[in-house]
Formats: sequence, C-alpha cells, structure tokens
Amino acid sequence: MKTPSADLFQLIRSLTRQEKRYFKLYATRHAIDGHNKYVLLFDAIDRQLVYNEPALREQFKDEPFIRQLHVAKNYLYQNILNSLRHFHESRSEDRFLIEMRHAALLFNKGLYEQSEKALAKAKRLAFENEHFLQLLEVYRWEHQIAHSRNDAEALERYIQTGLPEEMDLIEKYRNFLAFQALNDQVFIPYWRKGAIRNELEKTNLRQLFEKPLFQNAEHAQSFNARYFYYNARFSYHFFIGELSDSYEYVQQLVALFEKLEPARIKGKLVRYFSSALINLYIVQQRLGLFEAIPQTLAKLREMPTESPDQKRRLFVRSFNLEVDLYLSTGQFVKGVQQIADLEQRFEQYRDAVDKQQRLGLYYNLAYLYFGAQQYNHALDWINLLLQDPELKTREDIHCFGRILNLIIHYELGNDQLLEYAVESTSRFLSRRQRLFQVEAIMLKLIRKYPKWLTIKEKEKGFQNLLNEMRQLKKDEFERRAFEYFDFIAWLESKLQALKA
Repeated sequence: MKTPSADLFQLIRSLTRQEKRYFKLYATRHAIDGHNKYVLLFDAIDRQLVYNEPALREQFKDEPFIRQLHVAKNYLYQNILNSLRHFHESRSEDRFLIEMRHAALLFNKGLYEQSEKALAKAKRLAFENEHFLQLLEVYRWEHQIAHSRNDAEALERYIQTGLPEEMDLIEKYRNFLAFQALNDQVFIPYWRKGAIRNELEKTNLRQLFEKPLFQNAEHAQSFNARYFYYNARFSYHFFIGELSDSYEYVQQLVALFEKLEPARIKGKLVRYFSSALINLYIVQQRLGLFEAIPQTLAKLREMPTESPDQKRRLFVRSFNLEVDLYLSTGQFVKGVQQIADLEQRFEQYRDAVDKQQRLGLYYNLAYLYFGAQQYNHALDWINLLLQDPELKTREDIHCFGRILNLIIHYELGNDQLLEYAVESTSRFLSRRQRLFQVEAIMLKLIRKYPKWLTIKEKEKGFQNLLNEMRQLKKDEFERRAFEYFDFIAWLESKLQALKA
C-alpha cells in the first residue's frame, strides 16, 4: 500500500505565522457559501505534530471532499504555493520574474516603450544579484523589441555594445561555473568519507589548484566566483591540516562579505555569510584562538533571517558551535548546565535541519554528556545518531559514533550489551577501506575488557594501549582521529582510577 505523501504537512509546518495569516486571507477569495473547507483542512494539518492521515479521514468523515482526499490535498498545496508567491513578490528574486512578466504582457500589446521600462527594472535586479542567465534573457527581449519596431539604430547599438556585453556575460557565467565546480570537487570527498586519510587523497586535492585559473582570486570574475575560490582554498588547507593557511583564507572569505553593502547580504547571500562565520569559528577553535571566538559568535547571532528555514539552520549551527566550544575547552559540566534550554529548542527543529548539521550535533551532545559523566544521557544522543536514516552521509561520524557507543557502554558496565556491540562495530569497520588504527586499537581494548580478571591485568592493558595511542598521535593522518575523541585523556583517566 502506498504511503500517504507528507508534502502538504511539511509545507504547512514550514510557514511563518505571517505566511499562515496571509494564506487564510488569500483562501477566502475561493470560499463557497462563506465557508472554506480547505481552510479547515489546513488548520487540522497545522495542529498535527506528526502527519496522521487516518486521523484526518476520521475528523472529516462526514465531509464530501474526504472521499477524494488526495485531490483536496493537491488543491490546498497549490493554493498555499500561490499565496506564498503573492506574499513574497516584493523580494528582489521574485521582482525580477514579475517585471519580466510585465515586459512580456506589454510587448504582446505592442507597448514597446513600456515593455523596455519593465526590462530596465528587471536588468537592474539581475545585475545586482549577478544572475547572468537572467541578464541574458533581458538582452534577448531587448533584441526582440528592436526587431519588432524595425529599429535599425537600436540593432546597430546592439551589435556594437549589446552583443559584446552578452559575450562577456557568457564568459562570466562560464567562469562562475568553473569556480563552483572547484568548490564542489573539494567537498565531495569530505561529504562522502570525512577527513583525508592518505597521501593519494591529499595529492588529488592539491592537483585541483594547479590549474592556471585557480592560482589566485584575481581570476574569479564575479562575487560568487570569488566566494567559491576562497571557500575552496580555506577548505583545502583545512582538510590537509594546514590551519594557518586555512585561517588566512577564511578571513578573506568573511572580509569578502563584510565589504558588501548591507542590502547585498540579504536573501540567499545570508547563508553563505553565516557559513563563512561558522568556518571562521572552527579554525579559530582549532588554532586555540579562544579570545577571538566571542566576536565571531556575536556576529553569527546577529545575522538576520528571512525564513523559518534560515532561522532553524542558524539556530542549530550556533547551538552546535556553543557545544563544540565547551568540548574544546573541557568545560563538560558547565556545558551541560548552559545548554539545557537550547537542547529543548532543538527538539522542535531536529527533523527539519540539514542532515550533516544534525548528525554532527548528535555526536557533540553525546560527547558533552559523556565528558560530564552523565552516561545515560550520552547514550540517548548516541542512539539517535546511530538510528538516523541519513547516517550514510557522514561515514566518519558514523564510525566514531560507534566507537563512542562502545566506550559509553564500558563506563555503564553493560558487559552483555558491550560484547554484542563490539562484534557489530567490528563487522561494520571491517567493511571500510579507511580504518583508523585508533579505531582498531579501541576495538582491541573493549574486546579484551571482559577477560581482564585482575586490576593488574587491566592496568597493564591500559598502559600498553596508551603507549600505542601516543605514538599514533604523532602520525599526520592518524592525528585527525583525536579530533573526534580524546582517547589519550580517557585512557589516562582509566589508569589513574586503577592506581588510586
């Protein structure tokens, strides 16, 4: 049996209070006998916390539309989209489309001068936002008007200036695509597998920047192309562990935005700016520049938001950074105390936020509670991580989540569960081609644990593993494993407890 679509539910849940109010005003235009059944359906779905179609069918069992609920849902969905289009038509992205529709309507009525005025407004909006394809569409209409008016002078001007401008736009668009692809090529391996693990992966990334086009930012011909260049450069140096170089480029990335006029930061650019600030924080944290972090977080919290989605994303990211700050400074107990309210707010957004952000926050919260020795709470968060359907997105988080799961069970003394979890984790890690030696050592530790009968045997085992870990931390590629969990500090605490 086909599962009922939850698209309508998700759309309604995404609406702001103002958007919901506007929809109801919009819907009254289609009311029948002063009563609109679709508004009732809208309200019923809006009250649901989880989409429940059987409950809707029971609630409206006496209404004729319930016999074809899929039709009613589709009608309501389309009307919500129509109301959203009208509600947001003042936004610059939408104003371009509106002016282009005006230009087409006026052109079809033979009102060419008025059509050109609408095109001039559309051109200005497209130029401000570097929408090269939209600008090309404006030039096409201007050329068409010149032909329709048999305007030889306008056509000559087009040949002399318009055509070269169009060619320049095409080149800028090609340039934009090239830098966008560079940025994607840097991130795809990370999204799939996580941190760089060997020289081949490092070489593959370095070779991307050997092309003449990507030698410096001067070759980027637009703001968005420069954004992709600085973002790719920062990320490349960060992924290979060159943090000082990474810091230099992420600072240039933030400066790129801060040089813009405030109006240009609005709209879709806001998410890029917030991303730049988040990356600035991450590098500052890795370099131990804790005195600079408060200013960075303040800028992030002051970022304007224009939609519920932006608000959710910004909240989850700033929440994750706050948790990360407590982790990096070892303030586990204080962190748990300070995030209580934020943790409750996150529950409202959990399923709606970006999957990578969600998985990273699950791991960080589990680690924070672990450090505060609240192991049951840590287990709650690690279970959410391991049960998440999107876990395949971040292999690294999945793997270290499994290792942290073993350590939590060890601390809780769950010997029977631990034995099963070790075998499950071992099978999972054995299928990977990128196993950290650190992961293998931790498996060896946990697998031996139930067999250690004396304190002396445990002490010897922990000391041997601690020595191995200290050697591994000197390795360039193994060192990255310690960014996920401080294995050395944990082993030292176990040894100290045994000797007490």
